[in-house]
Amino acid sequence: MKKIVFSIGVSLLLIGCVSASNSGKVVRIDSKSIKDVDINYGVEDLHLYVNKMVSSMLQSPVLSNGKPILTLGKIRIDSSVIEHVDTRQIKHSIRTNLIKSNKVDFIDNENTRVLEEEIEYQTSSEYVDKATATAKGKFIAPDYVLSGDISAIKKDNGSIIDNFYVLTLKLTDIKTRMIVWTEEKEIRKSMKK
Repeated sequence: MKKIVFSIGVSLLLIGCVSASNSGKVVRIDSKSIKDVDINYGVEDLHLYVNKMVSSMLQSPVLSNGKPILTLGKIRIDSSVIEHVDTRQIKHSIRTNLIKSNKVDFIDNENTRVLEEEIEYQTSSEYVDKATATAKGKFIAPDYVLSGDISAIKKDNGSIIDNFYVLTLKLTDIKTRMIVWTEEKEIRKSMKK
């Protein structure tokens, strides 16, 4: 009898553990919706940064004069930023939105080495039709570099946490080194403990 009661108890315990581990329900959320889950940098902040920068750049006179060619530079992170800020995602989202606007072109500087190797293969291989091979020296030079900085100021007095982030971007004319456009977006979040 004790064995039966023990077996039933273990079975109920295992069933409870299985149902508890499966009790979480997955809910799809609009990736553009603003819904902070904590005070740190998150997807909401990414969207705020991208929307502000793209909107400002599209209104800039720089983009109204023809169709400039841009390349992505670095977005430096201030060392005071504690949590991870994905600057690569910021750059790629801005690039994607600007390309979709059809007002700029972008040079792919992230794959330059791969492209150079492919051209080298095409021009030197006996297997590639020379009439279709891309000749060396045909890369197009960009007009501007998009770069910037992201920094944060974090305060915690024991009862309130206050996080301040600022993203500053600029377009620099490669020929003249003149900054032809710049914008910043500040985000501040506060939370009582």
